[in-house]
Amino acid sequence: MPNPDSDFSNDFSDLTALFINTTLTRSPAASHTQLLIDVSADIMRQQGVTVDQFRAVDHRIATGVYPDMRDRGWDVDEWPELFPRVLAADILVIGGPIWLGDNSSETKKIIERLYAHSGELNDKGQWLYYGRVGGCLITGI
Repeated sequence: MPNPDSDFSNDFSDLTALFINTTLTRSPAASHTQLLIDVSADIMRQQGVTVDQFRAVDHRIATGVYPDMRDRGWDVDEWPELFPRVLAADILVIGGPIWLGDNSSETKKIIERLYAHSGELNDKGQWLYYGRVGGCLITGI
């Protein structure tokens, strides 16, 4: 039970979360990772958090460590259009499978694309990801 004299609030309606599913399975096919994301997203929604999500494999995200890989010779890169959804979120959760003890290729790609922005600053001169929370959901054995 929270201390009534504290500033702690159970109102999370001002928070947003983005779940990026890095399964290798395209929508709308069933995904064990999606099942786990659905449970976690529902818990957040019940607490008032606004939830957004997408499957990385459903988008043409180029491989690389630059914000826009079209500047590096790729014909198509949807990451620049998806990244504003990352910036809009207070909470970023990457969900993905483990294959032979390692992350999926989609998980690694998303981590690399997030890294592409890690040297950028926000409008207050802080690191772009300052004040944000990250998490992961892992499926597999």
